[in-house]
Amino acid sequence: MLNIPTQSFPAPSSQQRISPSGQSERNKVALKPGHSLMDWIRFAKSGKDLTGLSGRIIEVTQEELQKHNSRGDCWTCIRGMVYNVTPYIDYHPGGEEELMKAAGIDATDLFDQVHRWVNYESMLKECLVGRLATKAAASHKAATPASPPTGLAPPAAVPPPSNRDPKPRFDWFQTDATVHLVVYAKRKIPSSGCTTVDLQAGVLRVEVLLGKMSFMIHLCLASPVEENIAVHSAVSVGKIQVTMHKQTKEKWKSLGQPLEFHNTFLCKKDR
Repeated sequence: MLNIPTQSFPAPSSQQRISPSGQSERNKVALKPGHSLMDWIRFAKSGKDLTGLSGRIIEVTQEELQKHNSRGDCWTCIRGMVYNVTPYIDYHPGGEEELMKAAGIDATDLFDQVHRWVNYESMLKECLVGRLATKAAASHKAATPASPPTGLAPPAAVPPPSNRDPKPRFDWFQTDATVHLVVYAKRKIPSSGCTTVDLQAGVLRVEVLLGKMSFMIHLCLASPVEENIAVHSAVSVGKIQVTMHKQTKEKWKSLGQPLEFHNTFLCKKDR
């Protein structure tokens, strides 16, 4: 059982509670009925596709980000991660006008000026589109063939599954404190019991059971993580997210080194 620490929200020293004048420094607007923070949390957990990408995580160029700058199609970037905040606009306590200042741009500085304390990673995790590509990365991508999404060496050759049973894929992203592994099953998944996660001595083994098939991630992680691992599944879009907390706050250059059966999709009996 996971031990989830209780949190005081807002935090006692939060700018949401206090300001030098004794009043909130951030202007709030009257939200429509049914658009409170708790309403947003329920809506975000409803299983609806809030990104418009059917669970895919993509790499977003600056040019692509700039295209999504309207009320009906609003993306923004915070600390290198791009979010589709279109469905969040009506829930934003600061109102549409304030949120639209971040439309189509890297809004990290703007975000930090207004409310650095907000746990946006949790609040917008279902709106995550992907990572913002650097110019160097975009240039490299255009000049070279596609590589595995993790930057890891490809695993040993295995018999491919039939086209009627497409192989799942995975990707990963990180913050200074957490690392997230996302598996895209490319089909609806059971509501429970299809994913097993094992972490021993820095070796991560994730197995997703899909009927008679088994998709496996098997890695020696780049750095140590805490033992409390969270697994979240979006059943309707076939997405499984494994969240780990780093023991040391730092940026990883890679997820880790592949081990036997890493990134393979085989019949369970062949494992």
